[in-house]
Amino acid sequence: MYSVYEVKKNESLNDISNRLNISLEELISLNNNVNTIKEGQLIIIPNGNQYNTYVVKKGDNLYSIARRYNIDEKTLELLNGLKENEYIYPGQKLLIPKDNVYVTKENDTVKKLLDSGITLDNLYNIYLQNDQIIFYKKD
Repeated sequence: MYSVYEVKKNESLNDISNRLNISLEELISLNNNVNTIKEGQLIIIPNGNQYNTYVVKKGDNLYSIARRYNIDEKTLELLNGLKENEYIYPGQKLLIPKDNVYVTKENDTVKKLLDSGITLDNLYNIYLQNDQIIFYKKD
């Protein structure tokens, strides 16, 4: 649900958030709370083809929004960089996934995902972290 984006000359986080129609707060959160960027820097941006944007209205809460879109409240929190029970406010933009989203749990493996019915063909992204060890079967 995310892509890597290379910052262009004289571009700011605000420019990018406005062009992509996402909140500046979310963009900063996705990138380890970075406040300044420079040309050539690689940042994470949401992939617009896999989510919709929802504008929070007065009286909304994460639970009601999650129910409306038939997604898990925890998934909504993680997708939008929110902490549990964090206040949301009218006018705030939230990402709502268009397709199925699975949030990994402790001890999950790619094999477990594949065994659960998710196939490599319909798996959009698996993000790996630095120094993560990957085991594979050698032919």
